[in-house]
Amino acid sequence: MAGLVAATMGTPADVVKTRIMNQPTDINGRGLLYKSSLDCLLRTVENEGFLALYKGFLPVWIRMAPWSLTFWLSFEQIRHSLGATGF
Repeated sequence: MAGLVAATMGTPADVVKTRIMNQPTDINGRGLLYKSSLDCLLRTVENEGFLALYKGFLPVWIRMAPWSLTFWLSFEQIRHSLGATGF
């Protein structure tokens, strides 16, 4: 579940970040397509629909799910071996 939540929450930010980074720039280095991250988000939803924010969701989830599972299982085992109890 942690990998699913992470992918669901993180994919829109990754899509916006990628679009901002890949946009063409003028000679001063300013983006030509988007004025800000919020502008990019709103234009993407307006022009391509809400689901455009989740392009690449499946690869992100496939990468995150095993990592999250491994991390939390290892974390709990380390805490247990060190004698740590509840939070």
